[in-house]
Amino acid sequence: METRGNIIYFDSDNEFADFCLAPYGVVVYPENGSSPYWTGVYSDAYKNAISEGKKFVIKDEDSVVYKHECVTKRVPIQGIGRDALVQMDIQNLEQYFEDF
Repeated sequence: METRGNIIYFDSDNEFADFCLAPYGVVVYPENGSSPYWTGVYSDAYKNAISEGKKFVIKDEDSVVYKHECVTKRVPIQGIGRDALVQMDIQNLEQYFEDF
């Protein structure tokens, strides 16, 4: 990860996912009585960068994260003792160009 001005650069999709997501997920119990489900949690670093108006660039013109505008990562889910794949939408991601 490298910061230049208002842009944070990442070498890969995995590095960006590690930055965006906390290393755990949580179980959500909806108030309407629907079935519980698990979800990921954004990292404090990602939330702080968003609140500061930072932009993100992944140094890969074929970035899957950029194409789908979300990050996916396998994390342990608190309280249930198992890992699960979580997927979270992301903001402020700019496309990488070789001369960027």
